[in-house]
Amino acid sequence: MTKIGFIGFGSMATLIASKMIETKTATPEEIILYSSSENKHFKAFYAKYPTTQLAANEAEVFTKAEHSFICKLPLAVLPLIQDCASVLTPERHVISIAAGVSTVDILDISPQLQVSKLIPSITTSVGVGTTLIAHADTVSRSNTNWLESTFEHFGHVMTIREENMDIASDLTSSSPGIIAAIFEQFVEATLRRSTLSDAEVFQMINFSLAGTSKLLVEADYTFNGLIERVATKGGITAEGVELSQRELPAFFDELLERTQGKYASSKKEIEAQKRDLLS
Repeated sequence: MTKIGFIGFGSMATLIASKMIETKTATPEEIILYSSSENKHFKAFYAKYPTTQLAANEAEVFTKAEHSFICKLPLAVLPLIQDCASVLTPERHVISIAAGVSTVDILDISPQLQVSKLIPSITTSVGVGTTLIAHADTVSRSNTNWLESTFEHFGHVMTIREENMDIASDLTSSSPGIIAAIFEQFVEATLRRSTLSDAEVFQMINFSLAGTSKLLVEADYTFNGLIERVATKGGITAEGVELSQRELPAFFDELLERTQGKYASSKKEIEAQKRDLLS
């Protein structure tokens, strides 16, 4: 029986553990978890799967689990690795989902570890979306295969160079929130100019988004191809497309500047913390 550990049990750890059970890639008995607080996610999950094993501390998870997901805030990851160094033997596979913490950062604290970085997306809860994975050179082929094949049951998996992880995260993990924020403004503008109800407008845009995604994925449209198909030259749709093409580049340039700036700031904090831990 392969033991799969979770250290920290918030919304994303709950999503991952629940999907493993739902897709039959793990049983409740194979999951061992530790959470410093019995938050609502922890309580709901354990109430649903009471045969899950609870650990007394983080070190117990690392000791018993072949694969351990660290689902804690970025500044909590490296101190955890250092505190548990005595049980982090070379055969242990550690998977961090913390933004700003690289596999190199973890290996600088515990060089013998097998470390992968994983960025999940909320969209995997409905079996769609992309999980990003990067592996350190220390990770065995069997462990890379295990992680990638497990998450292929959730949706699409992309294994990428870790240097691209931050900007790729904007396209996968962050984009559902960004897309929702953009189309919320589309909805609000429509409501200001019509007598349609909130529910009516939301249904219209919701099905349009779903249909557009289906066309892109299943009908193999490109963005440009879909624009050409819908936006007749000189027509109404073309007016909206022209405005979008004129105004949105600056918006998305600033969006990426802000998000990547946030990642850079987090990495500076991690580097400073790492120096303190290693000194």
